[in-house]
Parts: sequence; structure tokens; C-alpha cells
Amino acid sequence: MYNSLYFKIILILVIFMITVMCVIGTVLINNVNSFYIDEFTDQMAQNLSEDSPLAEELQGALKTDDFAIEQLKILNSYRGVLGIDDYRNFYILDADGVFLEGSDSELGKSLQKTANLIAAMRGKPDNSQPLGADFADYAIKLADNENECIIYVRDSMEEMQQFTWILFSIILQALMFGLIFAIILAFFLSKAITSPIQSLTRGAKLIAAGEFSHELDIHANDEIGKLTDTFNYMKKTLKNTLEEVSGEHQKLETLFTYLHDGVIAFTDDGKVMHINQTLKDLLGSNYSDDFNFTRFIELLNIEYDPADSVQSADKKDGVEGDGYNVSDVMFDGKVLDVNFGDISYVADNTSHRGVLAVIHNETGRYELDKSRREFVANVSHEMRTPLTSIKGACETILSDPDMAPDMEDFFLHMAVDECDRMTRIVSDLLVLSRLDNKRTQWTIESFDPDKILTHICEVMRVDAEAHSHELRYASNGTLPMISADKERIEQVLINIVSNAIKYTPDGGTITVRAAAVAQGLEIRVRDTGIGIPSEDLPHLFERFYRVEKSRTSERGGTGLGLAIAKEIVEAHGGTISVESEPGKGTEISLLLPLETKLESVE
Repeated sequence: MYNSLYFKIILILVIFMITVMCVIGTVLINNVNSFYIDEFTDQMAQNLSEDSPLAEELQGALKTDDFAIEQLKILNSYRGVLGIDDYRNFYILDADGVFLEGSDSELGKSLQKTANLIAAMRGKPDNSQPLGADFADYAIKLADNENECIIYVRDSMEEMQQFTWILFSIILQALMFGLIFAIILAFFLSKAITSPIQSLTRGAKLIAAGEFSHELDIHANDEIGKLTDTFNYMKKTLKNTLEEVSGEHQKLETLFTYLHDGVIAFTDDGKVMHINQTLKDLLGSNYSDDFNFTRFIELLNIEYDPADSVQSADKKDGVEGDGYNVSDVMFDGKVLDVNFGDISYVADNTSHRGVLAVIHNETGRYELDKSRREFVANVSHEMRTPLTSIKGACETILSDPDMAPDMEDFFLHMAVDECDRMTRIVSDLLVLSRLDNKRTQWTIESFDPDKILTHICEVMRVDAEAHSHELRYASNGTLPMISADKERIEQVLINIVSNAIKYTPDGGTITVRAAAVAQGLEIRVRDTGIGIPSEDLPHLFERFYRVEKSRTSERGGTGLGLAIAKEIVEAHGGTISVESEPGKGTEISLLLPLETKLESVE
């Protein structure tokens, strides 16, 4: 309703009527008010000027001893001339503005010193009326050799206000009648305007539904009639061009179906007909204005002849269906799948056949498959090594029934150690699997990190002293309480400190520092060990990655500790990073939020 043209036209006329009446009322009331004030000023100036009879009589009364009483009598005799009534009074004041006599003694004793009164007291009467004042006043100063006085006339304008209210009521009544008339007029006016528009709307809906036979009637020769005639002409033109537009729409619909991938279409002579932004970004500087189909297949190193039919191309590829597909195309470090297909288009009223190529970026899938293959190979290698040792120990014992007890005990302990190693590998793999699948059960609690770090350093100090290491712990001030899985964080810290002890030559130093930072709690573990080459740093947290291919197994690790540490820290909403230089040691930094994003799971 509020969006209809009926409502808008009625609203415009109503607002126009209200605006006009408000303007007229405002101007009328202001003019009446100004007329009243001007009339008051003129009346006072005429009767109280220096050469007026009233002023001369008042001046003469100053010579008597009790001049105020004499002047009161004179002013009372001129009450009609001055317009003195219940709303207008005169006052006789001394030179300091103190009330002496007047027509209203009560009001005279509480007179305010207005600008005109102050000006008269100074001997420079102004008698101008301020704009918007709720009263009008007039003051003159009389003086002779002995006495001085001020004749002050003040009008409260209450009579004027009553008249203004009556005038406002009349304007309001006129406004109400005007609004009723405006609404009636607006209804007929809007009806005359909207009826042809509604007819145009119905015609537009018929065209949208595909109906072109309906002809709109023209009832007038005005602007709306011309619009109706133009609409009929547009309908005829649209009908003639609909088949061409439909063909173009089919071509564009086929082309942009694959907008999420790189899409390029070539004409039958190999020129680029359409290309989307995704493919332009993929080709980069290799794309130019003279780019063509030959350049495209050479760039991607694809053997494809657009002159071949789709069916023959399918036979070459050995795949049934529409198009010719080329998989695992290497380009600029990316792995692409390219799908070719025929496209029909119309140019110069002639049907042509071009080629449409859709390029899928499969780099993510390729990297994922590669990562999975490497992971399976690493797991197989890690499991095969302890199994080989166990099998060798068992075969040695079985091959020599008369083996010495101490030698047999040695091989049995070797088998148990390798079983323990396999157990650790399987356990770490299960932890990683739970982390990957979001099935880890977290126990979130608030704890003091300073106590945890102190406890870990005390526990690990025995291992450090066995290698003649110095294990230090220092905190930068009081550490804040943090909310996290206490056991998991302990697991991460023990793993990092343990690695620092393992890979630091005997007699080294391991330093653990903790400090509160703006992002949360920062923990740094630094050693003076062998360090890590720069080319290995980006892969340090990968599963089963080894800087030295043999050192993990030699020192009892599974190659999964840092990968698990990274998963745990990031699950808490923190970060872990490493800085290292060969021969100078390694520093691993943890940044943990004070409040983890994880929720406790029972």
C-alpha cells in the first residue's frame, strides 16, 4: 500500500496542503503580531513625544513638590488615548527606576528592568521592540532643575496572544477542510494517472510470459499515451529479436556454466571468443591479445586437433561421452585437468562450430594424494624396521638352542624394545588420527603455567644431567593463569625439552623461558645443540620427517612428536614456530592463548 502510486500522490497533495497552510498561518500570525507591536510603538510615540500635550503636562507637573501624584492624575485622564486597560499599564518611576506611582501598584513594585527602561534611565531612550518578546514597552525620561522621572508603559500582549490563538483555530479549521478536499482531489488525480500505468504493467507481464499478441489501447495523446505507443513498438521489436537473443543466451549459458574453473572458448579459426578471469589469472603473462588455440595447446603441451570431431577424439582417449579430456597436465607448478568440448555459435547469420576448454586446477588433490602416498610409505618403513629386528632376534634364538642365557636375554630385550617402539608409533598414529578427525577428548581446566614448567624441568633434569647438560628455567614476572588441557600441554613441553636434550651434544645448555605477552603466554625452549639446516625448517613439523634420516631411530623417537605437538597447540588456538642455525642451536617458540577455544569433553 505505502509503495503504491495512489498513496504517494495523496501523500504529496496532503503534504503540500499542510505546507501551504503552515506558511500562510505563520506569515499571517507574524504580520498580525508585528502590526500590534508597531501600532503600540506608534501610539506611544505620538502621545509621549516632547511636543505632545501629554508630555508637556507631565513635564509641568515636575515643578510641584508631589509631582508623582500630579502625573498620576494626568495619565489617568489620558488612559483612553494611551490604550490603558487590563493588559496595558503605565508606571511613574524615579531616575533609578524605582516605582513611585502607576496604574497597577502590585506589578509596578516588581518591574523588570528591560532594555528600553535601562536606555531611558541613561537618558538615551531607544524604545525598539525585540523580536519574539512576549511584551511591548515604551519609556521616556522627564527632568527639570529639581526633579527627574521616567514614564514607562508596558503591554503584556495577552490580548494579542488570545487573538493569535483564535486566528490559529481558524487556520486549523481551514486546514482540515483543505485536507479533505486534497484527499478527494488526489484520489481522482491518481486514478487518472495510474490506470494507464496499470495497463502498461499488465502488458509487460504478458510479454514476460511470452505473450506478444496483446495490443495496448491508447486513450489520450499526452505523455502516457506516447509511452503506451512506444511500448507497443518495443513489443514488436522485441518479438523480432527474441530468437537471436535466445541463441546468444544459450551460448553464454553454456560458456559460464564452468565459471568456477578456468573457461576459454575459441572460434572455428582458433581465435579467442571468450575467456574468464580465472583462466587469465592462471595463464598470467602468457596470455596476450594475440592468444589463440595453437598457443594454448602448445603452452599446456597437449596434443589435440580442433578439426577432429568429438566422437573421434573420444575414440583416441578411449572414453565415451561428450568432449576430450586430458588429465594431470603440469603447468607453472600446478596440476590441471583440461576438458575440451564443441560449442555452436552464430556469427553473421551463419552457424559456426568452435571449441570450449574447461580447466580444473587439481593441484590440491594431487598434493593430497602425494602426501597420502608418502605417509603410507613412511608408516610402512617405520613399522618394517622394528619388525625386522624382532624377527631377527627371534630367529637367532631359535637357531641356537644352546645359546648362553645372557645372549638370549640380550636378544629378548631387543625384541621387547622394538615392540615398545612399535607401540609408541601406533599410539602416536592414533593420537594424530583423533586430532585429524576431531575425536580427541579434551579436559579443559585452569592452571598455573609456572608450576607446570617448574615441574617439567625438575623431572627432565635427571635426563639432562645424564648428558652433562645444564637445564635452566626462567619466567619474566608473574605468569597469568591459562585455560587449556593440562596433560596435553605437558606432553608438548616434555616432547620439546626431550628433543633439546637428545640433540644437544654432552655438556650443552637448555634454557626454558616463559613470559606473558599481549596475545597470551609465550614459552621458548632454546638449546645449544647441532641445529637444523634452513632447507629442513619448513618440513620440521611434517609427520615422519627427519633432518637426519637415521637419528630418530637411533635415539628412540617415532618422528611424530613435533607433528603431534603442532596439532595440539593449534587445536588450542595457539602457534608453534622454530628458529635454528646449524652448529649454534635451536629455539622452539609456543604462543598459547589464555583462554582456549576448545571445550571440555567428558
